[in-house]
Amino acid sequence: MSRPQNLSHVLSKMLKTLGLEETAKRYEAVTRWEEIVGEKVAAVTVPERVSHGTLVVKVTSSVWKYELTLRKQEILQKIHQVTGSLDVKDIQWK
Repeated sequence: MSRPQNLSHVLSKMLKTLGLEETAKRYEAVTRWEEIVGEKVAAVTVPERVSHGTLVVKVTSSVWKYELTLRKQEILQKIHQVTGSLDVKDIQWK
């Protein structure tokens, strides 16, 4: 009888086997958004999708949109650090 395996390990293996590992990696910016930007920013934003290297994020107000535009490079660096991927090259605030 084999030992139980960690679910994240099993999922990672399955994604790799199916050839979906890189696709899943691209979406980590969406699934780990609160970890990347923090609770305060996550409360006023909704990451919608990654398209052609651009993360599209809905923002609740123009004031927040301006603030996040100023912090775009900082957030991109955090995305790269957290996900371990450089696939997200830009952020579009809408």
